[in-house]
Amino acid sequence: MNRTLTRFQRRARALLIAGLLAAAPAWAERVVTDMAGRQVHIPDQVHKVYAVGHCVPAVAAVAPDKLANNGRLPAAAARYLAPAFLAGKAVPKAGMRFSDEEILRMAPDLVVMETMPGAADQAARLEAKLRVPVLLIDQDLLRFKQTFAFLGEVLGRPEQAQALAGFVATYIDPIGSKARIIPVAKRVRVYYAEGPDGLSTNPAGSSHTQVLDYVGGINAARVANLPDEGMAKVSLEQLYLWRPDRILVWTPAADQLTTWHAVVDGPLWQRLDAVKAGRVSQIPWLPYSWFDRPPGSNRILGVLWLANLLYPEVFPFDMVAVTREYFRLFYHADLSAADARYLLGLATPAAAAEPSR
Repeated sequence: MNRTLTRFQRRARALLIAGLLAAAPAWAERVVTDMAGRQVHIPDQVHKVYAVGHCVPAVAAVAPDKLANNGRLPAAAARYLAPAFLAGKAVPKAGMRFSDEEILRMAPDLVVMETMPGAADQAARLEAKLRVPVLLIDQDLLRFKQTFAFLGEVLGRPEQAQALAGFVATYIDPIGSKARIIPVAKRVRVYYAEGPDGLSTNPAGSSHTQVLDYVGGINAARVANLPDEGMAKVSLEQLYLWRPDRILVWTPAADQLTTWHAVVDGPLWQRLDAVKAGRVSQIPWLPYSWFDRPPGSNRILGVLWLANLLYPEVFPFDMVAVTREYFRLFYHADLSAADARYLLGLATPAAAAEPSR
């Protein structure tokens, strides 16, 4: 038997090998260095991502079709998000967390978590339990350009990541520079009212108040930053001493205006000049809070909103225009001017009226 390959056979074998190599990326792996400096083996092609908690908005901003999950959002949020944010996404059956079994049923190629103290050990334990690679990303306001670039590379969406980073460079970076030179005497003292009664808060330096710190506001609360940045309880007597110029209110039941009514209708709150003068603002909450909880990329719009609210003469943005631009880039949704005005109007609930469609 002639064991010498004919010219035709050699050509056929070369074509077969080329075909196999072309198909290889579906099974190939690559090594990336995540934003905590960990080297992680991930699939060459990522099709489905489980985003842990605060990472959902950032992953969805880059590639909503690859996101496997979302949080439990208010019913009204759907009209302000592209269908890819919601269609087919797993949501927790109870509370805000998924069980390991629920995550496994999603069959993600990749898990994305945020960097924080102890996150590397948590990521290693999660990888061992799920047998799925885990990447850590930075959710600090000052690092979002790098975060989007990293996610764009990992998820194969570099152009979208560049557009997101461009928005940050155009709008957010200059705010930090201008805020630093606002004279101390002209800075606004703000109390961040959390919890159903408004008597919980977070101090300056917390990730939950980074938007306030960034735009040059003075956090009126003098409390310790609790372990895991939990909310610190305060009293009205302390608030009388702190004398905030403005109050921002927030609760997970924002659509029910729980905290808003506790503050603006509470008789004992009326002793505060900020309440008497009507300087109480509900943080807009659709589709995610614009200020905090989650302290993710949803806060980028909150930087613009709060900078304009506190210092309109320093930051005279066309808030309708920038809100529409943000929603187009980050939520992949074409927002009408009427919708943008409605969402901005949520800061003063008595005046907000949802536009018809």
